[in-house]
Amino acid sequence: MDCLANIKFLDALDQPINGLFHQLWVGSILISDHVTIENGESVWIKRPVGTIIEVLVRSITSGKYEPKVKLQLIGEKTTFIVRSPKVLLKGVNLSAKDVATGTYVRSTYIVAEGDYLSRIADDNHTTTAELIRINNLKSDTDIHPGQVLKIPVKKVEVSMPPPESKPKLQQTRQEKTKIIVVQQKDSLPLIAKLTGNTVDEINKLNGLSNDKLSQNQKLKVYDRKVASPVSKPQPEKKKEETKTAMPPTVKQDASKNKEETPIAKVESQIPVSSKVSQRNEKAIGRLHPQVRALIRKFINDVYTKHQVQLVIVQDYRTYAQQDALYAKGRTASGNIVTNAKGGQSNHNFALAVDVFPLWEDGKLHMDAKSDATNIKILKKIALVGKSIGLEWGGDWKTIVDNPHFQLKTGKNMAQLRQLTKDAGGNPLKVKYDV
Repeated sequence: MDCLANIKFLDALDQPINGLFHQLWVGSILISDHVTIENGESVWIKRPVGTIIEVLVRSITSGKYEPKVKLQLIGEKTTFIVRSPKVLLKGVNLSAKDVATGTYVRSTYIVAEGDYLSRIADDNHTTTAELIRINNLKSDTDIHPGQVLKIPVKKVEVSMPPPESKPKLQQTRQEKTKIIVVQQKDSLPLIAKLTGNTVDEINKLNGLSNDKLSQNQKLKVYDRKVASPVSKPQPEKKKEETKTAMPPTVKQDASKNKEETPIAKVESQIPVSSKVSQRNEKAIGRLHPQVRALIRKFINDVYTKHQVQLVIVQDYRTYAQQDALYAKGRTASGNIVTNAKGGQSNHNFALAVDVFPLWEDGKLHMDAKSDATNIKILKKIALVGKSIGLEWGGDWKTIVDNPHFQLKTGKNMAQLRQLTKDAGGNPLKVKYDV
């Protein structure tokens, strides 16, 4: 069984660590080189349960990636929380080499069948012109299914105070010290981290000229309290509020030095029940209110019955967006992907979605050679959608559309257009008798 996992980095006060450069390794294979987003999260990864993921974090002093913790994947969908023993205050003084150059840190997006550049831009909070520029596209129609696009993600803003304004350490003559004994695999940065000291402080207290240590060596350090990376107790929730599962907390007791980067222990694990990803939720949010709950149920039921994770690749489209899609292969470059003009598709009334399954490798496969496998999976899960009242495009006689699922309204296109017109042109305000 595979585990869909993410890592969330928090500081000692449970504040998300934004802009943290880190890498994820499985053995000798690098599987992710990423920068945390505003909420402190890394990227989602999918690997077999039991896989050990090693987390390396880039040092703000040396610029090198250093091993911090190992995580063993558990459950079907798990978010691990890794806490730093430090409090990350605004105005942290970073050296120039620790700040990413340029305007953007880039991620990628795989073009789906029927995608158009303006929707991709909207979903990723950028512009069509910017996507054309960074991907060297000829026009806004110069894309094809399976194409990997570079997506600009706004870089973390970091305050850079002058070098002279370094915060003064609470280091007075009255501050108490204590003696610690160096263990076999201890390093000066590790001891500094665990004791709340800095490397410079330890060097000065002990008259050290370099970072080399020997086992059983005695060191003098300032006796400071260090925030323990343990999870805060969670208040008891009402039954109706327990839909969102709490992520487990990862603890790493590095002071015992059983190994250089010990495997993290999970304090608690509550499986995440919903299989509706952030991408799916964003798409569902654009649908008609009477469709949203039905699509969420469809996605969750499919996973429960068939262990298939669906991804929404198409949802609401405006008339103008539908016309642009219709133009492909006709008056614009590309292949013909639809026979419906603006106002001739249930997508234009926020009543329909197109879905594709994630394969066992955790990826979407939307190229022509993958059609047979995708269709086989979609035919298997179609009964789930039909059982809860959705209409499936695979049952259509004229144009078979296997990825397509829509709400049954009993209305034809002319009636849908008129209802939308009567609602002031807003399809989300139409009320259907279903």
